[in-house]
Amino acid sequence: MDVQVNDGSTAEEQQPTVRPVRLEEIDKPGQLARDLLHGGMELVQDVKVRLVVSVGVAQLPVGELLSMKEGALLKLDKATSDPVDVFLDGKLVARGELMAAGDQFAIRITEIAARS
Repeated sequence: MDVQVNDGSTAEEQQPTVRPVRLEEIDKPGQLARDLLHGGMELVQDVKVRLVVSVGVAQLPVGELLSMKEGALLKLDKATSDPVDVFLDGKLVARGELMAAGDQFAIRITEIAARS
């Protein structure tokens, strides 16, 4: 039994054509990668990334969290004089001092993490 599709054709007639794909060989794949690394940074100069700044961590029982009310203080594991951590995609990239720039928070970078 053929099933009719809206345009009057059968479901069998709607099947896509499947055929092999031919890819060209890259002559020097290692050279291509080196070229991208050396000159490719220009390609990503305007790409925006999201940095996450960690001021500290708090650990408390769930019951205490559930009973927390507006105005409660949550004590963090860092002193106000400790540097804050700056992360890119979950990886530590820098540390710095928490500052104010007008009425917004800002970070004065004091240390750039070593590249691994």
